[in-house]
Amino acid sequence: MSDTVIFNDITLSADQLAEFEKTYGQQPKPGQYWYDKMSGLYGIAGQPALGYMYPGHELGMLAKKASNGNTKVLINGRELSLIEYNTLCQILGTIVFPGSYWLDAQGNAGMQGNPYPMVNLFMAAQQNAFRGGGQSGGGDNFWSSRFSAGNSTADGSAGYVSVPGYGPVGYGM
Repeated sequence: MSDTVIFNDITLSADQLAEFEKTYGQQPKPGQYWYDKMSGLYGIAGQPALGYMYPGHELGMLAKKASNGNTKVLINGRELSLIEYNTLCQILGTIVFPGSYWLDAQGNAGMQGNPYPMVNLFMAAQQNAFRGGGQSGGGDNFWSSRFSAGNSTADGSAGYVSVPGYGPVGYGM
């Protein structure tokens, strides 16, 4: 079995593997992966997203077919697989039309070519969790994640999210 680690068709050097271990506390398992430098998403080559790494690593160019997508919905140039597309639609509570979109590491997303975000996926996921999770009545709806923190009304109709580097953003007020 090979001990080679490949991201976006680039074989990582010993120095890159050492830097990876310094950053993440371990080296990646041998294999072939794709990596989205803008969002930090990564996955096994030919598969949907597996998780997040820090954005900005120089690990080659992300290919359109890196995860064998077939939905005509591209995020940062990578075509989403059906399971990723369905998850995105569930997070947003609506269908996503075919097209090219961008996604940054803070969850902001928009149309490719337009620098202004249309939605924050972290906030949308949180709002849908409140709507679909049977939350009712009063109480504190504070939440936080590795990426942001926020609070909302019991029905999710108003609140705020605070994203590091961007500050607080209110909605529904």
